Amino acid sequence: MEAKWLEDFLSLAETRSFSRAAHDRHLTQSALSRRIAALETWLGAKLIDRTVSPVRLTSTGVMFRGQAAEILRGIYAARTLAHAHELVADGVQVVRLSVVHTLLFTFLPQRLRKLRDELGHIKAKVQAVNIPDGVQALVEGDTDLFLAYHHPQLPILLDANRFPFLTLGTDKLIPVSATDANGSAVYRLSGESQEPIPFMAYAPGTFLGNVVEMLILNSVETCGLRRTFEAHMSEAVKAMVVAGNGLGWLPASCIARELQEKSVAIAGADSWATDLEIRIYRSAENQNTAAEELWSWMKKHASSAASPTSRLER
Repeated sequence: MEAKWLEDFLSLAETRSFSRAAHDRHLTQSALSRRIAALETWLGAKLIDRTVSPVRLTSTGVMFRGQAAEILRGIYAARTLAHAHELVADGVQVVRLSVVHTLLFTFLPQRLRKLRDELGHIKAKVQAVNIPDGVQALVEGDTDLFLAYHHPQLPILLDANRFPFLTLGTDKLIPVSATDANGSAVYRLSGESQEPIPFMAYAPGTFLGNVVEMLILNSVETCGLRRTFEAHMSEAVKAMVVAGNGLGWLPASCIARELQEKSVAIAGADSWATDLEIRIYRSAENQNTAAEELWSWMKKHASSAASPTSRLER
């Protein structure tokens, strides 16, 4: 499977026309058709209904559209991160940056692009971590900066004098579900369901899993969830939710596009959601001058940071 096949498919899904998509992709129509067919063969499923005009997505195609976009975003983010790993030019200064998995794909890529534009002599060597490993790396001096979520009821236990932090923005953990033909959530935390709601959960002990458990335990409403899937990473929970397998909690930044496209919907009242702070930590004892410069740059930009999720629509 090639990334360009996904780009072809998304173009066709947008235009619903082989001729327009071929023009946009700088291909002949026959070449585009062959590549779409190759993608369908690789998946073992039909994505396009060619019996109608204009063409339309099959039900599988509708489901796969969001996944294709997510895969491409992951590929592009990985390319950005790989570029950041390259230590090629003389005089390049390196900052070791540990980042929790979700922020690696939602928050970091744009910041790395700005970093390259404004501080081109600094390169970020990025490592994806969970919160305990990130804290350990920071304490033991194995990383210069640590980017993570924070919740006041589940704080990261670091001495603020030794490990100062900056707040770079906010996110929101929200319950979401795939939508039905009317654009409404298939599963909803309303207390009215007669059957248990299939729950796409985080593995026990994970940070987001702990936040979700806190929400459930603190709720005055019953939710009737039945855990049918669990994973360590939000990307896996997202894939299951988007495919219609059940309800799950996701950072709004992780599911923003799908909310806008109405392929998913918020599946509960505000009481089932909670704000997450995006923080970056450093060690006061760190002597890396590049890390100090990057910290100052982030401090300048942090003052104008705003929540990307403050105006979520239901």
